[in-house]
Amino acid sequence: MIFLSKKGHLPQKDLVMKKVKHSILYLLAAGAMLLTGCSDDFFGDKTEQHDSNRIQLSGDIDQLAVTRVNDNGFCNGDVMGVYIVDYEGNNPGTLKVSGNRGDNVRHTFDEPNYKWSSAYDLFWKDKHTHIDVYGYYPFANPESIEDYQFEVQKDQSTTTSEGEMGGYEASDFLWGKVADVAPTTSVIRLPLAHRMSNAKVTLIQGSGFAEGEWTNTKKIVLTANVARKASINLSTGEIKAAGSAESTMTIPSRVNDEWRTIVVPQTVAAGTTLFSITIGSVPYKFAKNEALTYVAGKMMNFGIKVDKQAGSGAYKLTLVSESITPWENDLVSHDATAKEYVVINSTAGHMKEAIAAANKDYTKLKHLKVTGTINAYDFHIMRDSMFSLSAVNLKEVRIKAGYFECNKDGLQSIMGEDDELPTACFERKSLLSSFVFPDTLKVIKGSAFHESGLSGSVNIPEGVVEIENGAFENMPNLNGSLTLPSTLKRITGVNTFLGAGFVCELKLPEGLEEIGEQIFLGCPGFHGELKLPNHLKKIGAGAFKDCKNLNGNLVIPQSLTTIPTGAFNGCWLGGNLVLHDGITAIGSNAFANNGFKGELSLPKDLRAIPSECFYNNDFSGELKLPKNLASIGKKAFAYNWRLMGVLEIPEDVVNIGPGAFAQCRSLEGVILPSSLESIGYEDSYYEDGGAFQNCFGISSIICKGTLPPYVQNGAFDGVAKDNFTLEVPESAISQYQSAPGWCDFKRIAAHHELVCRPSVACALSTEHKQKLVINAEGEWEVASKPNWCEVSPASGNKKTEVTLTIKGMAKNADSRDGKVVFRLKDKDYTHECSVSQYGYEYGEDEWITLQKATKGNNGGINIVLLGDGFNAKDIASGEYLNDIKQEVEYFFGIEPYKTYRDYFNIYTAIPLSTESGVGTVNTIRYNRFNTTFTGGVGLKADYDEVFDYALGAPTVNKGNLNQTLIIIVPNSTDYGGICQMWPDGSAIAFCPQSTYGYPLDTRGVIQHEAGGHGFGKLGDEYIYHNAFIDFCDCNCCGHVDEFNAAKSLGWYDNLELTGKMHSVGWSHLIFDDRYSDIVDIYEGGYMHNRGVFRSEPNSCMNNDIPYYSTISRESIVKRIKAYAGETYSFEDFVKNDKRDAGIVESRAFGGDGDQRNAGTYQHAPVLHKGSPLKMAKVRKHR
Repeated sequence: MIFLSKKGHLPQKDLVMKKVKHSILYLLAAGAMLLTGCSDDFFGDKTEQHDSNRIQLSGDIDQLAVTRVNDNGFCNGDVMGVYIVDYEGNNPGTLKVSGNRGDNVRHTFDEPNYKWSSAYDLFWKDKHTHIDVYGYYPFANPESIEDYQFEVQKDQSTTTSEGEMGGYEASDFLWGKVADVAPTTSVIRLPLAHRMSNAKVTLIQGSGFAEGEWTNTKKIVLTANVARKASINLSTGEIKAAGSAESTMTIPSRVNDEWRTIVVPQTVAAGTTLFSITIGSVPYKFAKNEALTYVAGKMMNFGIKVDKQAGSGAYKLTLVSESITPWENDLVSHDATAKEYVVINSTAGHMKEAIAAANKDYTKLKHLKVTGTINAYDFHIMRDSMFSLSAVNLKEVRIKAGYFECNKDGLQSIMGEDDELPTACFERKSLLSSFVFPDTLKVIKGSAFHESGLSGSVNIPEGVVEIENGAFENMPNLNGSLTLPSTLKRITGVNTFLGAGFVCELKLPEGLEEIGEQIFLGCPGFHGELKLPNHLKKIGAGAFKDCKNLNGNLVIPQSLTTIPTGAFNGCWLGGNLVLHDGITAIGSNAFANNGFKGELSLPKDLRAIPSECFYNNDFSGELKLPKNLASIGKKAFAYNWRLMGVLEIPEDVVNIGPGAFAQCRSLEGVILPSSLESIGYEDSYYEDGGAFQNCFGISSIICKGTLPPYVQNGAFDGVAKDNFTLEVPESAISQYQSAPGWCDFKRIAAHHELVCRPSVACALSTEHKQKLVINAEGEWEVASKPNWCEVSPASGNKKTEVTLTIKGMAKNADSRDGKVVFRLKDKDYTHECSVSQYGYEYGEDEWITLQKATKGNNGGINIVLLGDGFNAKDIASGEYLNDIKQEVEYFFGIEPYKTYRDYFNIYTAIPLSTESGVGTVNTIRYNRFNTTFTGGVGLKADYDEVFDYALGAPTVNKGNLNQTLIIIVPNSTDYGGICQMWPDGSAIAFCPQSTYGYPLDTRGVIQHEAGGHGFGKLGDEYIYHNAFIDFCDCNCCGHVDEFNAAKSLGWYDNLELTGKMHSVGWSHLIFDDRYSDIVDIYEGGYMHNRGVFRSEPNSCMNNDIPYYSTISRESIVKRIKAYAGETYSFEDFVKNDKRDAGIVESRAFGGDGDQRNAGTYQHAPVLHKGSPLKMAKVRKHR
């Protein structure tokens, strides 16, 4: 409740939550070098240090210029302090007052050049050591990291004078940190946020005032009963009040009828005066009958309406609004007076006269704001005659249609329609550094700012539907962010943003339909995941070429059916490429040089794959070519070394271009169609000119054509031509034996049908039985076998199921391998099944107890970890058990599991798989639980088999199966993960051993999927859709019904569908002093950015970082206590609660080459119907 001491009280309004704005610094690591004197000579001669290797800063506060030229929050001469701390091995270093890599390094804002200048150069220690970067503003000389003393000003109404900051600005404190940064040439983003709180009081004119009376009425607002001294921890940004409330009031900064006071975060007791408000000569005291907490980084807004009562003339003050919002744009600037615009009210074609009427010399004006109307002639004056013009504000202007012909100095004529920024209106205007767009703008015409001096960020206003040819071409000073409006439909022509220096995430509006040629060509400053709009219909050649710092998945929307030449060449995205079946044409090198991984699923109606189309990527699994494919171009799939399995060339393909599959060294076999006429080769310095050059893994080639295709010399260079039989039609053996290229193969024979599935078997020390299926064209028999193997039956006709038995041996025996050879009777044609056996301390399916619970009343909570896709060699090498134990440590490497670890039993077993690895959409792997990727990052298995197997663990039974967490660890280093869940609480979390870069490594996967979903029953907090959850029409994720279904089961405590502060499930944490600094209400979660609310800005349920939000930790602890048969207490939770992030380092599985950095989609949990107890094998289990 709120009360005013003179006029009663009003109910509190619902609090309005908005997206937090941050100030952003961009830290550009332009090369990895050492500080002079460092011992690790990374770049050779330590005296040769170049500008390209310096660490540089640039940045601004995210504010839109409205009334002043410099509204980015910083101006010339501003100084911030930067600390850089080296990691110590895999652990972050400790920020100290001195002795860091960078100690409070002064960075000064150079406004004319729009950049930050460092007091001295900073370089990487070496090419391996990670760093943490800390920044704060304003610059000072802290004597302590944990207790930096800061004081907000008593009088915040003073303005900047003689180089001294005004009281309001001197009271502000910005802080930011970016953690765990690896040496890189990419941009490092350091977000700076307001760490103080802000009290904003707005007095609103009510009824009873005569015309002009409100303006002339004396109004004073003072902020009372707050401490002004603060203690700041520079390593965390945490601020606490130092000392008691001051006896004197704080004078706010005032602009018109708005008063703002920067306040140290603190709580003011209920009933205490918050503001003294004087209207006329009458003072009023404003207070609340409940405590008010000034929240760090937030604005506390109070709107108070003032009515003047008829007759008595007394004032009535009524609170009409109260809210807590992110820090809004500040209304004061360091030198706002010096930089105010000259404001001109113009009529179209007469701006020059309006300037003269204001007694200004238009040739000398620097900062111009125009209201009214203007046309092409007025733009001509600004471009060609206002020689000093550096800042233009057209926010309140209307542009009228017009044409001005110009042939001066090669400049283009200026032309445009109503509400269009005309063609070439500021072309080559090199002094122009700042521009504010009209609110009513619809189109930005071609070359509007071509080669002008605009610097910093560009914020295209809502309402703009088209940006034309070369509008922002060759503008390297645009080194801030690019914001495109949701109304944008087309970016047309050529080179619209070519060569721009933007350093930001590239966020394309969902309604964008057309992107022209080379629109973003050569913009390496764009970073983050490239998400193409769902309504995109057209894209031009080279549209994103060489945007080399983008990363993550690339999903081609259904609306886009043609991919032109070079569209994404050289982007190095590194994620998965998702193509749809509606794509009919792909241009040359469209997806080349991207490092795409995962399986490549090609559109089913694709007829041609042109040259270098998928060149130099990292696709894996089997490649399934479209059945109607007719041509494969030069180097189309070259350098995809992880493509594997047997490649079948479709029947309509006539020729295979030079280098088409060169360096695809994991391919195992090729089937060539009868239609094939030629297999190409061309000279190449890099040994990639032959169609199958250096495909070292090929051990089988089947040719269906009775006429041998023409093979250019060198097409099969690197393929072992005497290690396997080239299989051809029986009638064509002699032709192949004499044909150029084919005659090099030493073993050419007729092709027959005889195959064994699977064609591999393995065992540990214990006896192992395995089913094989023989598929033959006639009668078959076992020709030979090792004496430690038995096959039953040993002969048969056509398709037959047989049992292969591998006999037991001593645990410490040496490994042995051999082959079971099957033969077609009466034909010299065989097929082999490879068998192997390894001595090992544990037997197949033996259970191993990794930990026994020592706390709780019910014998412990069970966690069962089972690997899938680990064959006998993987297990006997010790790799499997080491991997499982590592997964256990990752699971318990995050709070609250670290603290409550002793409540858990942890079991694993030895489930033997026939083959190493797991299946995919295009690849079958014979493994124990049939685990397979379902496309993207999802996984599935034979759930009945998994639950039945888990019931064999020592303390797992049907009674506690629904409280047992089962973790399947697939033998795959690809990023992926999903949790399969049942309403009774049963869960199977799939957690591959991802070698992606932090935080998408295997640690992040198991903490998100197993700890977050599987046991914690938490909901996903990440966002995929710019849409309200209740109005989203996507079919890729859950919406309100699915969300409410989970809520009805007592799940998803970390999410709500309401933003009302007293209705969310974590309301008890928001104003608890122990958590109020971090717990709040943030919109966005469960895949949607609107209509879903979470409690903290980031957590493991968002992007896999090693930190659960406070409400998530509490929910997990409640579940632990319930399963353990203990009573939950909130105070007990608080006593044991720890906020610290958990383990962040991950074991490198394959060295530097396997460490990847890619944003990627995650799968929400899948909720199945029914109960595992009703599954067939589980029902039979005793």
